[in-house]
Amino acid sequence: MSPSIHGAVSPSIEGAVSPSRRPAPLALTLALAVALSGCGGLRSMLAPPPESHPGEKAGWLAYRVEGLRFEAPAGWSASGDARRVTLEADGLKLEAWVVDGRFDDAKACLEAAEESLARGAERLSQVRRHPSALAGRKAVTQEADAGGWHGWAYGVCDGPVQYRLFFTGRSPIPAEALEAWRGVVASARLGGVS
Repeated sequence: MSPSIHGAVSPSIEGAVSPSRRPAPLALTLALAVALSGCGGLRSMLAPPPESHPGEKAGWLAYRVEGLRFEAPAGWSASGDARRVTLEADGLKLEAWVVDGRFDDAKACLEAAEESLARGAERLSQVRRHPSALAGRKAVTQEADAGGWHGWAYGVCDGPVQYRLFFTGRSPIPAEALEAWRGVVASARLGGVS
């Protein structure tokens, strides 16, 4: 008799499945996790949505990722925590997060953001990267395409703390979604501003 991944298998004269042949609870949990991961992610299905408050714009919610505050349409599904928020709606995805680690100062922080965006650019096409502003601070923006998707990524710093704001959607992105993205960018605030 050889062992299986579920433990020892013992023959049964009656043909009934013995407890040693039932899939282990861990195996079922892993199988369920894999099955659900294609449907928005297990974490987002089990975790409560990130904290939000009514936004200044009717029908929008305000989110906070540490010192970065931004607003987005209330109808977008939200997942995440105090360090990373993901919003999704009809082929659109918006992510905001704080980068791990701290930099010497705002200049070093912004240089690191630009370097990080440049490293990711090799997998993209029609890349356009340039200095910009977000939340009233100097920022770097990268716009690019990848496999039928179009997106924007911001890197912005509040002193030594780096934040990223990313938005992507299937091309062509509907005008209503682009207007929402512009609203998200316009609503961004840094430094504990409510």
